[in-house]
Amino acid sequence: MNCLHILNKAPDVPRFSACLADLRTGDSLLLTENAVLATVDTALSWPDGITLYALQPDAEARGVPVETNPFQVQSIDFPEFVTLTLQADKVVCW
Repeated sequence: MNCLHILNKAPDVPRFSACLADLRTGDSLLLTENAVLATVDTALSWPDGITLYALQPDAEARGVPVETNPFQVQSIDFPEFVTLTLQADKVVCW
């Protein structure tokens, strides 16, 4: 079962770490709001086997250049966000 995790907390918030600990191979993680700040945090270690996304409008609002991130983060817009939720077997919001 693939799960889409939607995370809106910055890396320094405990819920961010709890979300990372819950990720499993095959899951997707969508970073929204302040969570997009994680795309430029090179101290972070992402779990293997997950797909990372960042909501482009949130990244732009925070001045985060998702396209040049050190991780394999895919930038998506709102229609793509909706598509991700429809394709997932389960959606968890953090």
